[in-house]
Amino acid sequence: MASQSLAPAQQTAPSSTSTPSKPKPSHPPVSILSSQFARGYALAHPAILLSLVAYRFSSVVHDPVAELLSDIPFLVGLQAVYVMGCLPPAGAEKDGSTSADGTTRKTTGPKRRGHSASKGSSWSTGLVSVAWKLTPALLSLTLTILLATPTLALLLVLFGAPLTTHHALTFLCAAHMALLSAFPLIYAHGVDGEIWREIWGASRPADAVWGGALGTCLGAWFGAVPIPLDWDRPWQAYPITILTGAYIGYVLGMLVGRAKGVFGKRLEFVPQGARDLKVD
Repeated sequence: MASQSLAPAQQTAPSSTSTPSKPKPSHPPVSILSSQFARGYALAHPAILLSLVAYRFSSVVHDPVAELLSDIPFLVGLQAVYVMGCLPPAGAEKDGSTSADGTTRKTTGPKRRGHSASKGSSWSTGLVSVAWKLTPALLSLTLTILLATPTLALLLVLFGAPLTTHHALTFLCAAHMALLSAFPLIYAHGVDGEIWREIWGASRPADAVWGGALGTCLGAWFGAVPIPLDWDRPWQAYPITILTGAYIGYVLGMLVGRAKGVFGKRLEFVPQGARDLKVD
C-alpha cells in the first residue's frame, strides 16, 4: 500500500513544479548598414548638420521665424538621406546580426526580399533599393509631422516655453527637434509598442538612433540655460539656444551611441540596496 501511494505522487510532482520563465530577449540596437556609402555618410552627416547650424546661425538670430521655416526642407532632405542610406527600416534589423562596431553582418534590402539582381544591373538594383526604403521613410516623416511635432510643442510649453505668445517659434522649434529625434526612431522601430516603451523608459540599448534622440532632448534642456540670464545678447532669445543645444546634443548622441564600449549598453536605474543584493 505504501508503494502504491507513493507512485502517483512521484508522477505528479514534476507537473506541479513550475519552471521559472526565462527573461524575454531584449530588442537589439540599431546598426549602421555595412555598405560603404552608409559608413561614410554616417560620419559626414553630423558634420553637415553642424555646418548648417554654424552657417545660418546669424540669420536665425536676425529673423528666427523665416530662417527656421526655410531650414526645414534642408533638414528633411538630410535626415531622409541619413535614414534611407544608413539605417535598416523597421523590422529589417531582426533578420541581421549586429556587431560591436555598429554594423550589420547580413545585408538588408531588396536581396532579403528576393529582389536579387545580376552584376550588370546595379543601376536597377539601386532604384529598387530606394523605392523599397521610400515608403517607410514617407510614413515616418508623416508620423513625425502629425504626432511628434505637436507632442514636442506641448512638452516645450510644459517646460516653460511661452504659452500665449511665440506660437510660431515654439512649433518650428518642435518641428526641428522632431525631425532630429523622432524621424530616425520611427523609421528604425516603426510602431512597435514594446520598443517605444523602452524608449520612453530610457532603457533602450545604446545606438546612433537612440543616442541621437536622447542627445537632442538633453541638448535642448541644457540649451535653455542661457535664456533667463541677464546678458542682453540677441542670441539669447527664445528658442535659439534651445535649438542650438538640440543640434549639438543630437550630433554628440549619435557619435557616442556608435562608439565602441557604448554600443549596445543600457542605462540601468538600480537602487543601491538592490545593487548590493545582486553582488555574490
